[in-house]
Amino acid sequence: MLWGDAKQWNKNHNFATITTAVFVAINIVLWVILACFGHRLPLRYLNTTIADFNIGKLLVSLILTRGVLQMFGCALLIIFVLAVAESRMGVVRTVVVALVSALGGLVVGIGLCYGIGLAYQDVGFITRQQFTLSPVVLVIGALMAASAYSDTLMRRRIRLLGYIAILVMLLYGGNPGDYCVLAAALIGQIIGRVCAGAPKRKSFPSKNKAEASGGMRPWQFVPVLESRRIFGALSAIMALGPLTAITSPNHAGPLSTLGLLMSPDSVDDVMLADCLANNTKQGCFLQLDLLRVFMPGGVLRSLLPTAVMLVLAWGVYRGRRFAAIGTVVVDILQVFVAVVYYLFIPLTLSDGGFSALVRHGAMFACIATALPSLLFAVALIMSMSQFNIAVGWHRLAHGLCAMVIAFLACAGLFLIYGMASPNSFKPAVTMESLLAELPGRFLPIGFLHFSGLSFEPKTLLASVVFQGVGLVFWMVVLVVMLRWMKDATQENEAVRERTGRLVELGGESMSFMATWEGNQYWLSPSKRSAVAYRTVNGIALTCTGPFGDPAEWESDLKEFSSYCAMQSLIPVFYSVHREQRDFLLKLGWHSIEVGGEMVVDPRSWKTTGKKWQDIRTAINKAKREGITDVYSSFADAPFDVREQIEDISDEWTSGKALPEMKFTLGGVEELRDPRVKLLYAIDENGCVLGVTSWMPTWRDGRLIGWTLDFMRHRTDSPNGIMEFLIARMAQRLHDEGEADPQNAVEFMSLSAAPLAGMNPERDNIDENGNTSEGMVILQHGLQLVANLMEPAYGFRSLFNFKRKFQPAEEPVYVCYRDSAKLAQIGLAVVRAYVPTITVKQAVGMMKTIGNGHK
Repeated sequence: MLWGDAKQWNKNHNFATITTAVFVAINIVLWVILACFGHRLPLRYLNTTIADFNIGKLLVSLILTRGVLQMFGCALLIIFVLAVAESRMGVVRTVVVALVSALGGLVVGIGLCYGIGLAYQDVGFITRQQFTLSPVVLVIGALMAASAYSDTLMRRRIRLLGYIAILVMLLYGGNPGDYCVLAAALIGQIIGRVCAGAPKRKSFPSKNKAEASGGMRPWQFVPVLESRRIFGALSAIMALGPLTAITSPNHAGPLSTLGLLMSPDSVDDVMLADCLANNTKQGCFLQLDLLRVFMPGGVLRSLLPTAVMLVLAWGVYRGRRFAAIGTVVVDILQVFVAVVYYLFIPLTLSDGGFSALVRHGAMFACIATALPSLLFAVALIMSMSQFNIAVGWHRLAHGLCAMVIAFLACAGLFLIYGMASPNSFKPAVTMESLLAELPGRFLPIGFLHFSGLSFEPKTLLASVVFQGVGLVFWMVVLVVMLRWMKDATQENEAVRERTGRLVELGGESMSFMATWEGNQYWLSPSKRSAVAYRTVNGIALTCTGPFGDPAEWESDLKEFSSYCAMQSLIPVFYSVHREQRDFLLKLGWHSIEVGGEMVVDPRSWKTTGKKWQDIRTAINKAKREGITDVYSSFADAPFDVREQIEDISDEWTSGKALPEMKFTLGGVEELRDPRVKLLYAIDENGCVLGVTSWMPTWRDGRLIGWTLDFMRHRTDSPNGIMEFLIARMAQRLHDEGEADPQNAVEFMSLSAAPLAGMNPERDNIDENGNTSEGMVILQHGLQLVANLMEPAYGFRSLFNFKRKFQPAEEPVYVCYRDSAKLAQIGLAVVRAYVPTITVKQAVGMMKTIGNGHK
């Protein structure tokens, strides 16, 4: 079967496989020829410079690689790129775009190098750099052009990963060939955009005139996940830069020197002083030979911080607040290093003052080196609200303590050993010299280029201590960072795992939401029931009522309230049903209806009658167009289906004016639980048109119902696709119930649209049968919140959509004890649903609503 799949793939990507085979064959033949000539034509012959330009050498270097590893790496890249491009653009267009992009990249890239040389006041420096091209120049344009023909998710991945790799090599390496790769990629992307046109964007119906005309809202923003990806990618560039700077033979990139300063290489102060003293040299900062390798322990000690920075980049990508703060600290430190290296040290070594710095290009180099880190730090600070996954104070405190203890232990060992065996070093050490050298044992060598080495170890043990203390410290830091990467919701994995099992013991229609990320848990004394809640501004806001053993639910309501009082929290039960609400009213609580849950009984499901006309039309239309529904879990769905579902969700989120809502609304991450089921619509070509997710509900371990959560469809999906999916789910449950009446599910909930369907005249009374002033205030406040969010999320439209299925409406409530906290409760509800909303976005919503009423 695997061989058959490979043959089919080869048939579909014939051009890619043949081209790759020809590329490998050409390299092998040329190597054989070179071997026959006894290496009379060495591979370094292919090197050229911009000053001594040789087009023949460059053309050969586009095909001929320098070794077996490079050949196989390029072959894998070629077959991947051409397979992607061929399947999207066709063979002829792929070839044309690749050649045009490569030619344009060569011209533009060399021009960029010349312009950068002028900016550094030393054209000769960069034009004399030896360089070659690589097969990447030939294919990168086709890949970027093909991205324009891809769906949203794949397009973003291709461009993000492609430009990360290019920018790392260019910014920190500076090989003139890297500029050609970047130019070819940009030209290819432009060609793809012209040929494919602008990507389709989702439009949402709205009464707002500006939106109806297709105009972008003034407060349109980049989705949180997309923002995290961008910041994480940029953080990875900053982390990988030093390694690229070390291995690059050219050091002509804008951030080359910063990379070297952050790398395990030290600066030759004598050479720097000589350079500054000689006024005839220009651009001397880029001519310094910084690649003097130090001791192995020093190299490892300096590479471990790079690993720590990569962990921080991964943390930024995953939305960890500690990673964002740590990255800001590192960026500010890089700015400090650049200023010290380019301004402070030269001023101490030269009498020429700032005029000498300008003459030698130091001022320009300082700005070029420090500005990216500074801008990135500022951007992260401004976007800090998007990194809201906290480590947790206990884990944070334990990690910091481990770092401090490791530092004190390593520093103490270094000082104690030095004083106990001063003659193990050359020259013999004193306490003063040991303290002076102590920072150098922990910081990367590039940070210490302004301080000389005052002594060195003579014995093996002294060398181990001298080089090992910093290594041990950074290993501890790396381990702590990796532990911090764990989700805050996993701080007590045992509790989370137990509560996940309790949902299967017993729950209500929305109890499964308690298993989602971001919840905290209170367990009953018997550990047979629990309450999931979120702490927002001193409010313990529950995610529905208790779950687990139903016999304990009433006692859970009281005991959880007592627990909150002990923790100085204000308990608020959100989205509870009538039975629990009535029990709380007897205890003196107050309640406000916050929505209506739509419930369908699949046992009596039918679509006959005039009221069901829209549903029947959607079903019949899907059958005519060859659309079928597939029932599966996310993990069991084929890979391409999972990719399409993520792309549909990403497109949906990108079209929203506010962040994707959380709390009682799930996203793609919530689909991954194997207990959640998907029902998706797919056409005859394998294209997923829409998808729904269904959360289970159990009673005494028996499945009794399913609740709708995730609803997404493509921009160009046929009308009625969601009606088709919901109707098919109801029909499936109906058929299963008839086949096995003993295990028939009792309900199919369409869930409740947040803050929609509120009925001020229904149930919003206190225990005396009156509507209190506090209830009216909260009711109006929540209604105002619903009105503010309606243009962005369409809750009211969603509520009316669900009415098509003729459901029974069951109200859900928010229950609270203290009426004096009504304003705080309202804000907590908003923050729970949209934790990253800013004041600016809220003001933008109000302006949009104002425009809609004009």
